[in-house]
Amino acid sequence: MSKKDKVIIIILNFNGLSYWPDLMPFLSQEKYSDFELEIVVIDNHSTDDSVNYLKENYPAVTIIQNAENLGFAGGNNVGYQYARRQGADFIYLLNQDTVITSGFLQPLYDFAKHNKFGSLQSKIKFWSDQHKINSLGNAIHYLGFGYSTGLGREDWENKIKKINYASGAGVFLSVKVLEELNKDELFDQTMFMYLEDLDLGWSLQLLGYDNFLIPDSVIYHKYEFNRSMKQSYWFERNRWWVMLKNYKVATLCLILPAWLLMEVGQLLYALFDGRFKQKLRACFWVLSPRQWHFLLARRRYIQTKRKRTDRQVVLNFQGSILFQPLDSLMLKLANIIFGLYWLIIKNFIFW
Repeated sequence: MSKKDKVIIIILNFNGLSYWPDLMPFLSQEKYSDFELEIVVIDNHSTDDSVNYLKENYPAVTIIQNAENLGFAGGNNVGYQYARRQGADFIYLLNQDTVITSGFLQPLYDFAKHNKFGSLQSKIKFWSDQHKINSLGNAIHYLGFGYSTGLGREDWENKIKKINYASGAGVFLSVKVLEELNKDELFDQTMFMYLEDLDLGWSLQLLGYDNFLIPDSVIYHKYEFNRSMKQSYWFERNRWWVMLKNYKVATLCLILPAWLLMEVGQLLYALFDGRFKQKLRACFWVLSPRQWHFLLARRRYIQTKRKRTDRQVVLNFQGSILFQPLDSLMLKLANIIFGLYWLIIKNFIFW
């Protein structure tokens, strides 16, 4: 009898006590005949009673406690290294603020056993309104923004489809493919939090793998848009970081006029919405000589790994941001300008 595959669910915990009563009773009951399953919680130095709650109520759950908060990137990297040591074949990253549906891993595993892939995302629906979509896969805007597709729409998607990248809230990954990309890290640890899933999805495409939505796998998410938008510093610095690292130089030169126009517009807008200092701080961080030393090293690494051209990857990037919570007259105007620019220049990317 052949050895069963092993899947490890990795949940990053940071003061997540309020989430466990909805998540763990269902998750702890998950059983599969095709593969072995282990649940691992990586605690990012929580100050609430969430770790003790797990120890007392779910002793079968493996808990790794970090001595400090390593962010989403660093915390999940700890989980990735644990999975490698345990000989896991696949990992599934699951947000602490989610609720699973019974058998949610089976469609992902079934696809993974018979197809080449970079990452597989579950269909993510709102916990508060379970008929509506949180994410049907995430889109990459050519200026480095990432956003959820299908957000707020009635649930209708039932077909497997390619996506730009998978949301880190619920993503299935092959350890073998991740090791091909980087044996030391799952996510770029420099990013700490936000857009690290975008970076991973982009990197996997450069490596020659596609990302997919598997709609028969369903989870629910206690999504709060305003909570994320308070972290604009991390979004902005990581957006620059990912573009400077992953694009070819010729592509960066081609998008530079649109990039500069976007930055000027954002700086002016930030003067009125209280984010000006965060915006400047992000710019200065990326442009500092110390960070460029790390950036150039990481850029050299991913560029030597690439098996696809920019043309093969970025033609599926978006020229518009179609994200309901940001819908405004200003965004519509920006979408026209930047969308038209992308519609033209992407035809000149031959490298």
